[in-house]
Amino acid sequence: MALREQFLASHPDFPWLSLDEPDGVREFLARRKWLEPGEQFLRCDKAGEGNMNVTLRVKTDRRNVIVKQSRPWVEKYDQIAAPWERIEFEQRFYDRVRAIPVVTTRMPKLLASDREARTIMLEFLPGARDLTDVYSGARLTESEIRNFANYLGALHRATSGEADPQFANRAMRELNHAHIFAIPLEHDNGLELESHEEGFNVAADALKNDGHYCEIVREIGKRYLADSNEGSCLLHGDYYPGSWLRTAAGPRVIDPEFCFVGEPEFDLGVCVAHFALGRHTSDEAHRLLEVYTGDAGGVGFDECLLARYAGIEVMRRLIGVAQLPIAPTQAWRAPLLERSRLAVVDGRIDALWS
Repeated sequence: MALREQFLASHPDFPWLSLDEPDGVREFLARRKWLEPGEQFLRCDKAGEGNMNVTLRVKTDRRNVIVKQSRPWVEKYDQIAAPWERIEFEQRFYDRVRAIPVVTTRMPKLLASDREARTIMLEFLPGARDLTDVYSGARLTESEIRNFANYLGALHRATSGEADPQFANRAMRELNHAHIFAIPLEHDNGLELESHEEGFNVAADALKNDGHYCEIVREIGKRYLADSNEGSCLLHGDYYPGSWLRTAAGPRVIDPEFCFVGEPEFDLGVCVAHFALGRHTSDEAHRLLEVYTGDAGGVGFDECLLARYAGIEVMRRLIGVAQLPIAPTQAWRAPLLERSRLAVVDGRIDALWS
């Protein structure tokens, strides 16, 4: 029996929200008084293509809102267990960044939360769509690059040196660690890669057999799992185009459920990795880092460590479970995988492009 069925059977009184049961969604909102007096629920629709949670757009006779509920499994892959309390860390993140104007104004407002029901309600952003179209040829504008750099710089600067145990988020880090640093490099992980690019299984096997490379990845994975140190700050934890939105009001950032106190190089490395995965140039990636350290006043970082986090993120997106919406390719994935290896081994960001 899949995790979904197991938990539905063992928690019959839990208010599971579902697109297929709008009456249950209406009752949930009414009981918690999340609707204003006299406000009438009209319908709910799917909001976005996220993997982790149930995320619904609720339309009433007065407004639209986003209702998001976490499960003890990954919604898109319900055979994978996931920390049920992750929505609580997202709520804590929203609460913390209220004191950081550059950050909070680039996110939807948190309108309500229910810890027991693992649910939050967020402001609806008109015209919002994520930026995963960068994997099919769309481009980030100069303004968007500046906005996303400013967000990250302000977040890291304002929280630098905070050893805050409420953001340990250990269970989510352990889940993420497995999918970033471990599972992609397992020989028997059951992942089929040939449909993405002919010969790609051979390229992946060669990487898995590189003992020096795998040892570096293991060591960086230990850093990711380590408790916060002197140079730590609050991280978004999943800072890539799937967490970035274009809206009618400008760029916005969502989904901080992977947040934790850790090394700024992780957020930066993940971000840089997706410039390479989205076929943006090294100049554009360096532009983001220039704004981060300059106008945004971000914290100092170790470029070698950043490059290693970036190379590992490219690797796991190419040969791991969390695949990106990239069409099948010819002789593109394998060369990029090799460049990601060089970024990790040599500790150079530019290795991702040359």
